[in-house]
Amino acid sequence: MARRDARRDSSPLERQRGGRRGRALAGEAGLPKYVPQIALRSIEGHLTRTGTQVMAWYRLAAQAWSFRSDSQREVLIRQIAAQLGELQGRWLHLRVTTRPYPVHMWAESFDHNALGRMPDVAGALGWDGFLEGEQRHLMGLSMSDKEVFLGIEVSGRSVLDRWVERAAPVLGRVAPAAVRAEIAALSTEVGHLDSLVAGSGLDAVPASADDISWLMHRSCALGLPAPRTLSMVPGGVSRWETEDLAAFTDGIDMHQEPYAPTVRVVGRLRTQTVSRNVAVLSVGLMDGLRIPEVDDPWMQHSDRLPFPVEWSARIYVRRPEEVAGELQRQMGKVRSQIRHYTHDHDLDPPMSLARQADRVLEVEDELTTGLTQLNTRLYGWWRVAVSGKDEAEAVSRAQQVLDVYRPKVQIEHPEAQYRFAREFIPGEPLASTAYRRRGSVTWAASAVPAATASVGDRRGIMIGETCTATRRPVAWDPWLAQEVRRASGLTAVVGGLGSGKSFLTGVIVYKTLRAGARWTVLDPSGPLAELTRLPELAPFSRHINLLRADPGILNPYRVVAEPRPEHFLDEEDPERAWRRERSLAAATRRRLVLDVLTGLLPYDVARLPHTRIVLLRAVREVGGATDRHPGQVIDALRRHARDGEDHAGVVADFLEERRELPQAALLFPDTSRDDPWQADREYRLTVLTMQGMTLPRPGSPREEWTDGESLAVELLNLASWLTQRTIYDADRNLRKGVALDETHFLSQVPTGKVLIDRLARDSRKFNVRALFASQLAGDLLRVSGFASLVNAVFVGRTDDEEAQSEALRLLKVPTGVGYEQMLGTLSPRPRHDDRPDDTPRQFIFADGHGGVEKIRIDLEAPHLEHVREALDTNPDASRVSVRGVPAATAPAAVRAPDEPAPPAPVPPGHTLYSPGGLRRSPEDLGDDLDEEFADLDDPDGLLVAGASTRAGGPVNGSGAGSVNELLDDEELDLLGDVDTGADDRHPGNGNGNGDPVGHGQDRIRTVGEARR
Repeated sequence: MARRDARRDSSPLERQRGGRRGRALAGEAGLPKYVPQIALRSIEGHLTRTGTQVMAWYRLAAQAWSFRSDSQREVLIRQIAAQLGELQGRWLHLRVTTRPYPVHMWAESFDHNALGRMPDVAGALGWDGFLEGEQRHLMGLSMSDKEVFLGIEVSGRSVLDRWVERAAPVLGRVAPAAVRAEIAALSTEVGHLDSLVAGSGLDAVPASADDISWLMHRSCALGLPAPRTLSMVPGGVSRWETEDLAAFTDGIDMHQEPYAPTVRVVGRLRTQTVSRNVAVLSVGLMDGLRIPEVDDPWMQHSDRLPFPVEWSARIYVRRPEEVAGELQRQMGKVRSQIRHYTHDHDLDPPMSLARQADRVLEVEDELTTGLTQLNTRLYGWWRVAVSGKDEAEAVSRAQQVLDVYRPKVQIEHPEAQYRFAREFIPGEPLASTAYRRRGSVTWAASAVPAATASVGDRRGIMIGETCTATRRPVAWDPWLAQEVRRASGLTAVVGGLGSGKSFLTGVIVYKTLRAGARWTVLDPSGPLAELTRLPELAPFSRHINLLRADPGILNPYRVVAEPRPEHFLDEEDPERAWRRERSLAAATRRRLVLDVLTGLLPYDVARLPHTRIVLLRAVREVGGATDRHPGQVIDALRRHARDGEDHAGVVADFLEERRELPQAALLFPDTSRDDPWQADREYRLTVLTMQGMTLPRPGSPREEWTDGESLAVELLNLASWLTQRTIYDADRNLRKGVALDETHFLSQVPTGKVLIDRLARDSRKFNVRALFASQLAGDLLRVSGFASLVNAVFVGRTDDEEAQSEALRLLKVPTGVGYEQMLGTLSPRPRHDDRPDDTPRQFIFADGHGGVEKIRIDLEAPHLEHVREALDTNPDASRVSVRGVPAATAPAAVRAPDEPAPPAPVPPGHTLYSPGGLRRSPEDLGDDLDEEFADLDDPDGLLVAGASTRAGGPVNGSGAGSVNELLDDEELDLLGDVDTGADDRHPGNGNGNGDPVGHGQDRIRTVGEARR
């Protein structure tokens, strides 16, 4: 009453103030409280927090599965099982999602890595058009990368933790440290989990802020097309408060009609509304799988489907005491039932009861013996989600999932699709305990969720796509090994006739030339010479037919490059190293001319010990200077004959006879002319051919070679040495390439083996990618040290069993486990198909740093049609009849279109992306957008250095002055002892949602933009 009287006697203003007494100030109360539509309440770093638990999220590294031995695969499974076994008493949430291949990131990385590229040619395909065409083609393939996340329960949340969370607005002002005290208290436990999952097996790292953001978007918008570009999380931001979680749920709705087989998900992508029907399946009964002996990891089966598949697994790793109690109860039930049959009814128990009893005893034995981690038991629920533009497509794709897993794994289609779909969101509760699967951690680890195709890099040229269970683009930078990993640039290209070796070599040479490399190609048969006629390459290329070149171009004394002093500046004693290399080069020339002249002799004469003696003496007398030639060796033999060495005269007579052959003129220079190789060093591409030369049949013995075939092998050897000379004439830092075909003959010549070994050892120091093409891997393996120095390997179709085994050795792939037969199935072709075989060829590609996959070479992009025509080596008479002119009088150059063909329409949401930093919308290429480029996908940090050198272009190293005084080269003589025996040359999926928006968030570099 007194309070009422006082209020009545007060003034209206006082009564108004008194009415607010005890209430919060304006702005702090009366506001609507935001309650997230999901169970998450906050995200701190890689920790997510709900009302009941805290989970730490990790991103699992991709695991290679193809072309590994069963023992290696078993080790991987045991490592994963041991890590899972250490997580006893914890809940796990496994999420597998996909991310569209980052085409725009690859394009930016490739553009920055293309140092010193050649200028554009008017009327030909320019750099911008080339890069745009590559991106358009990649985006049309709709490929994606698998991403695997693992959430591990750190701790259940107590009542005090939940009270602190509710009181956070007040405690944040009074005691800010109390709000994050829970996370701080868990730091030790989180650190333990970080180190545990980082070991071999899971190879996991804590999820970054961008990873968490991507996972939340892909889970809340389940089934919607994956955006190719997602707003990057601002730098330094690693915490999402409760109100920040609306960024993941706003604009996303899930609807389900009663008893409908799918749930409808509606969301916004930029300015468009997109809807998808999602069917959620569950893994049911499973037959005994034999992994890895017979079956692949069972979660990897879904990678074979042509559309994206999402996985969500909720797993609880059980404690041993929990399992022991359950086993005792189960054993008690089985024993009671057996006793009921035997004692109560005097009947034999069913065999099923005996099997149950044996299985219980087996599990009990596993738990009580051996490594505890590997015998730990778990149970869980594995869900699979697929989406379609409508319900019919979603159900059809669900049926395809069922088909790919039957008959060994049963896939169920449960009701209550809405609740099952929400299971994919981190923090959401389990929808139902139906379809619980029980097993050991080894059984769960055999799923190997992170198994995928992993080969190549993210900054090199696009050479094709994988064609195993996982389909993804394959980019390869041939100079990554030399510049970053400090490895050799030696590459083997092996395959039988028609396997596509020349086509693959042409693809690599063309695309790397566009990116700034310099190539010298030895192609005896000549099809790669067509590259020099392409309009964009013609001003920077030359084709030299060695059989029609100037005399002396293959002078053995000139094909070995003279060392330059600037190549040895990084040595401890540059002067001494340079002098030593000069002596070694002189000795190499003497050994080379000895081999060549011996090869020109008839076999019966060459194999005589005295022949080698007289040749050795004459070669020593002539020396190893660069201004010598084989004619001087013949003159020395004549002098020795006059001094009484009769056999020297015989050898000189045979050599004079060979000298009269037209092709032999290449060995003997015209002293009245300048060195034909000295001029025009600025060519980007030099193709050496020897069209019309007849080589011996591969594998035929030396004594069966004709005189012409013997000469052809020696000329091929010299041409190979001439090819490598360009390496030492250019600046050592320039990206250079050497491609040698028919290298199986080099392995039969001693100096050919020396050449291969020298290229292998110098490839890293001189930044060279050396391609050796051969029909048989054994020919390359016979070169000492080749297998240990080889970096990358391409193996095409190989049918012979012995050749298959040798090819696997070159790939460093286990032999005798069934991979040999796979080499015989590459590039399959129907037996009764009489159409031209122009299908892209398949190769097994080993990238040199652990990745080995089956790939398909791809040159089908429309902007490269003229390149594909130039590299087509299949004969076709219709080409002449259609053109109406003989092939010999046809235009020399295969013309590229003056303007690129009209590009395919860009789907809505795409953004065109240019090297100069401009991005254009598809509606109006002239309207620039104000957005910045996304960060590059550059995990190795390879794009920071070197980009600034592009403007000036690479600078050729200056030649060193000639040194007239020759050093004594006898100490480093390569001739060795005189051979008293026979001739030593005897051989010993992409997005797949069907909607243009599904891959419409990417960016393409535009053509015609001037670099800014």
